[in-house]
Amino acid sequence: MAPHTMIPKQEIYPIRLKPFVERKIASNPIYLEKFNQEGWIEYLAKTMAGIPLEQFLRIADEDLKGRIGRLMSLQLVAGMLNDFTPEQMKTFDDCMIRR
Repeated sequence: MAPHTMIPKQEIYPIRLKPFVERKIASNPIYLEKFNQEGWIEYLAKTMAGIPLEQFLRIADEDLKGRIGRLMSLQLVAGMLNDFTPEQMKTFDDCMIRR
């Protein structure tokens, strides 16, 4: 019997994600403006739960680290965009069109 079969499936995702989230927050505390550490783990676990467990467990650490970083960054940017005034949003949109 594989060791992870003794742990409930819903707990495996957060257990594996926790050290990555801890390192990401330690290296850049700005992430705490969106969620606390547990909030990030919960958000990422729900997001990653769409990946079948066996496949999730086979993701290389470096790949998982990149995925987590992209998801966390995306959430921060989305949060900032929500805080823009209509004028700021227009400026942002204009800049994005030029690219």
